[in-house]
Amino acid sequence: MQKSRVFSTRAVSRTTAVVAIIVVIVIAGVAGYFVAYQPSPPTTTTVTTALTTAATTTSAAPGPTTLVVDKANELQSIDPAFDYEYAGWEVIANLYEPLVTYDRDDPTKFVGRLAASWTSPDGLVYTFKLRENVKFSNGDEFDANAVKYSVDRVLKMNQPPSWILSQSLTPDSVKVIDKFTVEFHLTQPYSAFLATMATMTASIVNPNVVEAHGGVAADSTNAWMDSNAAGTGPFVLQEWIKGDHLTLARNPLYWGTPPKLEKVIMYYKTSVQTRLLDIKSGFAQIAVIDVNHIQDVQGVQGIVVESIGLSQHIDFVYMNTKTVPFDNPLVRKAVVHAINYEAIQSGINRDLTIRYVGPFAHGQEGYDETIEPYKYDPELAKQLLAQAGYPEGQGLPTITYLYYSRDASVALIAQEIQQDLANIGINVNLLGVSFATYIDKCLSGPENVPEMGWTEWYADYISPDDFVIPFANPEFPPVGWNPAYYSNPRVTELYQKAPYLTDPNERAAMYKEITKIMYDEAPYAWLGQFKGYYVYRSNVHGIYNNVILSSGVGLDYSTIYLTAA
Repeated sequence: MQKSRVFSTRAVSRTTAVVAIIVVIVIAGVAGYFVAYQPSPPTTTTVTTALTTAATTTSAAPGPTTLVVDKANELQSIDPAFDYEYAGWEVIANLYEPLVTYDRDDPTKFVGRLAASWTSPDGLVYTFKLRENVKFSNGDEFDANAVKYSVDRVLKMNQPPSWILSQSLTPDSVKVIDKFTVEFHLTQPYSAFLATMATMTASIVNPNVVEAHGGVAADSTNAWMDSNAAGTGPFVLQEWIKGDHLTLARNPLYWGTPPKLEKVIMYYKTSVQTRLLDIKSGFAQIAVIDVNHIQDVQGVQGIVVESIGLSQHIDFVYMNTKTVPFDNPLVRKAVVHAINYEAIQSGINRDLTIRYVGPFAHGQEGYDETIEPYKYDPELAKQLLAQAGYPEGQGLPTITYLYYSRDASVALIAQEIQQDLANIGINVNLLGVSFATYIDKCLSGPENVPEMGWTEWYADYISPDDFVIPFANPEFPPVGWNPAYYSNPRVTELYQKAPYLTDPNERAAMYKEITKIMYDEAPYAWLGQFKGYYVYRSNVHGIYNNVILSSGVGLDYSTIYLTAA
């Protein structure tokens, strides 16, 4: 969900955990290849005739140094060891830094951030040489002890995102060799190790500051770190007025290229109409605009709608497999054929999504192009419902459909599905709630989770395992994002083996088998994979698609600058 970092990102939220696994082999020097999966580089070509590419002017006169951004959802925490949602990861990425990050020009490679270089002769031991003369925002020196402290802290706190590191590391994994050298001893060779180290969960915190404000407690959070920062990033947290806005200020002690922006003010405005007014008037220079309102900014003078191509952001409908009637696979199959996907894709999402067959997204290793997405076939749905013992829906209880108020399109999708299911005899009661309430309900156990609902997913890092484990892990919660409470022993066996195979054909075969099993058992109705885009004023420059910040949602503000309007 975001990361859900809602999700996403990343992942889902601060209370959600997802498990993803990927494999790694050898990475040496400042840039290493991510061999488990090599996604196509992001593109700025038009994804539909409605979206255009950016026209960048780099020679224009200098402009203002305060950037105003309108966001739809407010973050929940800025603690790297705790936060697990895309809104939080975006802010963390500007306050903190990991050892490595994705290459901006080629996201199939990694470059050093706080690491100057690294080597791994066997895929089991990674030796990182750290950058020297780096300071935390309070002036304390960054060193190897801070790296060990930060990783050990994540593992000890054992919060939702900790699986990202704990799948290959233990509390004894990080060894301090000297002041600026650390070794990571993996539990087994893991091809996505560098990818996990590029996540916000692997950000390096200031041990002195953390210890002065509550320290580290096993299986517990740190309330001070939720709202305060202790990083080496290009920005510092100036203020966070919860429910209204958050302000980032340029870090005067930053070791790298200083940001051109002095301040970034993020306003949290749930109304898309308000965000539209702000971007059109110029009050905001960047805004999150819903897919079903994108036409309201297309062709408007002074506004750029920039396509970044097909993203790893997907949305889908879960069905709680532990409750009546969705404990019956025939009922689930009836539902997946009752949904009018075209009405959602074209009518609601404005063709800014494409159909896919989950759990994997197009472009991922092992995606099975031979399997057709579920077809809208109401007559087949009625037949399946009758076979399940519910002819014309007789005997079925009213189904509760859960969703959260991200934007208007989510509510419209809920209404479409409500009507589609009514057409085959299934009565649906819609339950739209806040994001926080939504998360609480989904994590409250299968007996309390509404029978079905809408959800979404952003990649924590680019790997097929970051998609299958979240949706199929039988230990949810605390591991994964599996509101369908789906479990299949063969699927579990496959995703536990695939990431550690060195033969890509064997891995792909396992992922395809997973796809077929989940397709047949239908715990989810896969809706759409999103085409990413940014909406900004034409005097904004320096935006790039950071793959770890949920395509089209999160930004690295250190590269952005403004010219005169």
